[in-house]
Amino acid sequence: MSLFFLLQACSTTHLSRDEWELKVNDSISQWQLESVKKVNTFRLDSWASLGEKHLILRTSPSKPYLVELDARCPQLHFARALMLDQTMPTSLDAGFDSVFTVQEPHIKCRIKTIYPLNREQDKALLALDTQAAED
Repeated sequence: MSLFFLLQACSTTHLSRDEWELKVNDSISQWQLESVKKVNTFRLDSWASLGEKHLILRTSPSKPYLVELDARCPQLHFARALMLDQTMPTSLDAGFDSVFTVQEPHIKCRIKTIYPLNREQDKALLALDTQAAED
C-alpha cells in the first residue's frame, strides 16, 4: 500500500503536449489575437514555455509575445536557456527566425506566428498549467 501512495505522489498533473496546444489555441481564438509578421524592436528579456509548440517571449515584463512554432520542439519544456537565431539582430521575424536551446543547439525551431499579448493574457497563459494541477 505504501508503494501506491508513493507512485501517486510522484505522478504529474501538468498539461500534456496535446492539452497545451488545445488550451493555447483556444485562448488565441477566444481573445481573437491578430498575428504580426515582424517585431521591429526586439531584444529578449525573458521567456516561458507553453508546451512543445508555443512559448512566450518578452522584451520587457510588460511587453510579451505569444510565439507559435512550425513544429513541436520537445526540448523547450526542459530547457534552462533559450537562444534566438535571428535574421536581423534587433527584430523578430515570423517564418525566418528560430529558437533553440543551449542543450540542443543543432535543433532549431522556426517561428511560425507571433501574437502580441497584454499583461493579463500573458498571466492567463502561464496559469494554464497551474489550473491543470489544481483540477
